[in-house]
Amino acid sequence: MKKKLCTLLAAVLTLSLVLASCGGPSSSSSGEPAASGSGSTSQGETTSGPKDEVVTMAIISTWNTLNVYNTSGNYGNCVADQMFERMVSCTHDGEYLPRLANSWKMADDNMSMTFYLNENATWHDGEPLTADDVVFTLKAVTNEKMNNYYRSKFVCVGGTDENGICADPDQLQVEAIDEHTVRIGLNGPMDEQSVLSTLCSFLYVLPQHILDTGDYSSINDSDFWTNPVGAGPFQFVRETAGEELELTANENYYLGCPDFKTFVIRVVPAASLTAGLLNGDIDVVGAGSVPLADWGTIQSADNLMAKSVSSYSYQYMQFNLAEGNDTFQDPAVRTAFDKAIDKQLMVDQLMAGEGTVAVGPMPSYHPYYNEDLVPNTYDPEAAKSELEAAGFDFSRTYRLLVPQGNQVREQSALIIQQNLGAIGVNVEIQTYDFATVLEMMRNGEFDFGLLGGGSNIDPFESAVIVQPGSAQNYSLLTDSKWYDLASAGNSLVDFDERKEAFDAYQAALVEDQPYIWLYHQNDLQAYSTRIAEIPMDDFIWWNYEVWTWKLA
Repeated sequence: MKKKLCTLLAAVLTLSLVLASCGGPSSSSSGEPAASGSGSTSQGETTSGPKDEVVTMAIISTWNTLNVYNTSGNYGNCVADQMFERMVSCTHDGEYLPRLANSWKMADDNMSMTFYLNENATWHDGEPLTADDVVFTLKAVTNEKMNNYYRSKFVCVGGTDENGICADPDQLQVEAIDEHTVRIGLNGPMDEQSVLSTLCSFLYVLPQHILDTGDYSSINDSDFWTNPVGAGPFQFVRETAGEELELTANENYYLGCPDFKTFVIRVVPAASLTAGLLNGDIDVVGAGSVPLADWGTIQSADNLMAKSVSSYSYQYMQFNLAEGNDTFQDPAVRTAFDKAIDKQLMVDQLMAGEGTVAVGPMPSYHPYYNEDLVPNTYDPEAAKSELEAAGFDFSRTYRLLVPQGNQVREQSALIIQQNLGAIGVNVEIQTYDFATVLEMMRNGEFDFGLLGGGSNIDPFESAVIVQPGSAQNYSLLTDSKWYDLASAGNSLVDFDERKEAFDAYQAALVEDQPYIWLYHQNDLQAYSTRIAEIPMDDFIWWNYEVWTWKLA
């Protein structure tokens, strides 16, 4: 049965902001025909400028750079969005709303999309943000000379190869029609939702007037990233490397001045989060960072708000499937491991029921979930027998890499260790900071690893971890068959046809188990009552619309 899809607004909405002292003029439509995905965002209240107040948000993972395209940890998800602009915004329920683009229109042949930019958008240094900046950004992030963690996300852009690389920037199918209109050609007919998903989550526009040196390779190492200039609602003030970032309200933000002057993002050990919330040192704990062990305490605290909503994120265990490493190449071995792990125990014991057992990358409430999937049941005896039949080596100790900070993930590792130990598989847990874990995985210095991801509302989103050559393919797999199945679905426009193709993709994942999907954890939000409300609909993939928050 066709489930609820991402709904798109039917007409361009007028952005009305009364911002006398913030200097934020009303947004205007481009004058082009309204797109099916058009809309607006509004602060909705008259303000007298940002209040001289500090709001502090805690996250549990650090960042290794302020470079939005070459970072790790939570930075790209909750930090970049404050300083830089995306084309569109997306709600938790999958509704696409305007951000930099007032409106957009898919071509009749589904081979290109045209975006009409907000004419009032400016960079933090006062220069106007134009279509040329969008063109420059897409040419940069698809260029092989710019090391780009998210490059594979841009495979939809016309002129890129299967890895999101365009060998000749002049051949990239992106053009500025005029100062505030940009057309992006596609590699083939695409579903509008898929294009918007990429532009929502991964395309942060960069300033051409600062970064264009004629050499894309210089961008990553530019001093720009020590004091970045964006066009977002907050401006850079200072950074304590990997520990704390201080931002100040952009009073000229084209969508409206933030309600408070200072926004601080701080890395806080998971064990200290609840105490920080209770004593007022922390105002907000980012989704994915709320300590589940303290969820009851947080819910009952008079000075805190607590919310829980289902999410499209997933946690998974990966195998080292690098070429030449034969240990886990047999699907029968991987399936046996899946049967050996008690996922329901993780949900019940570690997550207080705030989640569901995962069968594949998409939860059962996802519009593209394959309802015919038959999950492997927890059966340690069968798992041991199947490993023995496959000739698995029980004599050695296997390394399980786990990033520090996420308590549920760390405790899940202990359950996995116990579960596998019960069938004779010796596992050593190795825990390091997030950046170190990723580097070790890239180098193949592991047997298993625990990470998380998200399918988003777009089903193709999950395929990045099964794409050979992708920066997020930490299992190092080289077999393209799962990615090929997802790509086949991504090239279709009709929902029913896409659904059938992605059903086949999920079925192959469950049959072969290149990853073991463990659970879908609810998005938990905890914040101080000094903030009026943080709508759960205002973010996806931890992209917070912080500028819309109001102090109580």
